[in-house]
Parts: sequence; structure tokens; C-alpha cells
Amino acid sequence: MYFTNLHTHTVYCDGKCTTEEMIQAAIKCKFQSIGISTHGPVPFFTDWNIQECNIERYIEEVTLLKEKYMDEIDVFLGMELDYIPGVGFDERIRSIMGRLDYYIGSVHFMGKLNREGRMWTIDYTIEELILGIKENFHGNVRLAVEAYYNLISEMAERYQPPVIGHIDLIKKLNKNNLLFDENENWYIIAIEKCLDTIKNTKSIIEINTGGISRNYTLEQYPSTFILKMIKEKEIPVMINSDAHTAEGINCKFEEMHDLVKVLGFGRLELLTKEGWSAQEI
Repeated sequence: MYFTNLHTHTVYCDGKCTTEEMIQAAIKCKFQSIGISTHGPVPFFTDWNIQECNIERYIEEVTLLKEKYMDEIDVFLGMELDYIPGVGFDERIRSIMGRLDYYIGSVHFMGKLNREGRMWTIDYTIEELILGIKENFHGNVRLAVEAYYNLISEMAERYQPPVIGHIDLIKKLNKNNLLFDENENWYIIAIEKCLDTIKNTKSIIEINTGGISRNYTLEQYPSTFILKMIKEKEIPVMINSDAHTAEGINCKFEEMHDLVKVLGFGRLELLTKEGWSAQEI
């Protein structure tokens, strides 16, 4: 079995380990390849995206480590790029894309907090999530969730990211169905509409264990019922851990391989030096 992980974070963003420590962890776990995917820059301040002054250093460091470890593991230069409502991927982001081996397209931001004038995210704290929904969607959770999946669809249709990150991240803070129930018909319809858009693109949906490794969720992104829908629509998938520590580099990978087998997936996508390929399961 070919083991890889293209969703990893380092001290350049909100990760806890250096780039080299993440690569060494992947080697220890007998990975064939590893992708480094710092949170890319955004056109406003955050404390968890890479800062503009560090971008060139980041690219140079990963490039040098590719060479250093070339006989032990394939290292790929990536970023997790934020799709911003009303902006998409701005000109600065698009200029970086061509220098990367791949990127992960994700939605974290859903608009601004009116009183504070800053962007709000769906996965930081439950208090911020509720406030964002109150100020931007008049407290209507359904409208907010549907808007989130519309943003994922819009990103997929406009840019076809190589990988779409944690597609149902909106569930992260929804413990005990605090805000919505994933079994509700409207929620399933929102997911299906989003998947119908993605299936007409070249994007891969990641199976992401980051919520499990960081003790936010008991289940992977996307939920198993969504994975069944993805399988039915024949959308390609890959397994990533969204690792923010060296210890999380292979979180639940064996379980995820078992899960995709049980669900009937025939292949997993992977990135090689020759480009995108697939391995039979």
C-alpha cells in the first residue's frame, strides 16, 4: 500500500512542528511521499495563515528539503488556500499557485463580523460561529450551512482545486447537533447539490482525519454517509490527516483504508513526481 499525506501544517502557520520534523515523521511511518501545505496568505490579518514576509522562505525551505530527502521520500510543495466570499482566490494567491506542486482549496471564512469588522470563521470557536450566523444570516442556521456548501461548489466550479479540503468542516463545532442535524433532509440536499457540482470537475475530495486527531470530532471529514454519496457519484478521493503535529501525521490511516474498502471504493488518488495517479485498493 502506498502511504502519503498531502495535508500537513508547520510552524509557518498554525502547526506545532517544523517542516523537517514533519518530513522525518512521515519517513518514520514509512510513507512514500509527503506534502507540506501551510495555510496560504489571506488579504487580511490572521494569526494562523502564513505571513506575506515568510512566503519566499517557506517555498525555498520546502524546495531544499525535497533535495535533502530525495532518496528517502518524495516531498511536495503545497498550500491550503482559502476561498474568500466575494473574492475567491485573489490575484496574490493565483500568482503563487503556479509555483506549487499542488494546493488544497478550503472554505474557512464566511463573511465579516459587523461589530468587530473582521472576518469570521466556521471552525474557530462555537461563540464566533453563532455570532457570525446571527450577524450574517439573521440567526438562520440552515441559510448559513447552505451558503457554506454553495461556496464550496463555487470554488470547485471556478477553480477546480486539485484537492478540496474537509468538505463538511461546517460540522466541526456542531457537537450533539447543537446547531443542526446532519440527518435533516435539507442538509442532505445541500450536500448532494455540492457533490453534483464537484463531480463535473477534476477535483479530488480528501478524507480528512484532522477533526479526530485534534479531538473535535469522532468521525472523519466527510461523514460516512457523505462518503457513500461520493462513491455513488464516482468522485475521486484521497486520505489526508490535516496534521498539525508530527504525531498526527498518520492519524487513523489504517481505519480509513478499511473504511473505503468497505464502502466499495476501488482506488485512491495520489500525487507522484510524474503527476496525479491512482492506486488500486
